[in-house]
Amino acid sequence: MTHRPARFELSLGCRRSAFTLVELLVVVAIIALLIAILLPSLNRARAQSKLTICGSNLRQAGTGVHLYAQQNGDAIPRGPAEQMPFAAQNWDEWATNQVWIGGKRAPLGLGALIQHDLTQPKVLYCPADDTNDPSEELEKIVRQPDEDAFCSYLYRQRDQTTRDRLDHLGFNDLKFPARALALDANSLGPGDFTRTNHDARRVNILYLEGHVLRFENRENVLSIREQDYYGFPDTMERRLNEIMVAADYAERDDPSRTPPLP
Repeated sequence: MTHRPARFELSLGCRRSAFTLVELLVVVAIIALLIAILLPSLNRARAQSKLTICGSNLRQAGTGVHLYAQQNGDAIPRGPAEQMPFAAQNWDEWATNQVWIGGKRAPLGLGALIQHDLTQPKVLYCPADDTNDPSEELEKIVRQPDEDAFCSYLYRQRDQTTRDRLDHLGFNDLKFPARALALDANSLGPGDFTRTNHDARRVNILYLEGHVLRFENRENVLSIREQDYYGFPDTMERRLNEIMVAADYAERDDPSRTPPLP
């Protein structure tokens, strides 16, 4: 009889170690709360990492532009000085994210770097590009097909410049020095014309000396808007002009405060 209480106490000890349903629900609720608190922070950290990698890609592209200029009389890479089939301007007069003209089988804009010193074409693609460009378009520019190819960055060429030399691109229509070379391409157009880097919220801009600055894209001042597709090509030409002037202005002030073009 002296052993029965011991067995009874052991049984009670086993019951104390088990979780009740209420305790289990409390633990699950705490875990869910922690996840809800931590997930936004993790997403922000991931987005910041992609923004940093994107800036590094642009710096590498800037290095490629400088190497190209050294081999070509200080000229920046650009497309053919021939009229486009859909506009009165030449291919090299529009800011563009196009890197290959399939119909002409010729490089355009930053695409010229691929045939020179840019050994890693992948740097022409933003890790936060929300299209299939980083895979589909990269494959295109490697095999150079009879179809157009595009990258993640809007490159200036001779848009809003008075010169095409890297030491000084001249001035834009607001009489400010033309300083920006390339930036994240963001289009808020209809249907398939929607493409953004970093959800069009923040934009990296590459400048002449090769440094990259980061800006909030307030009021989508650095984005192509849906209305810019209506009235093409005139409305698009003006919007590209506005974006490049805003990118120039951003080096001195908030780009959303850029004065309007005449």
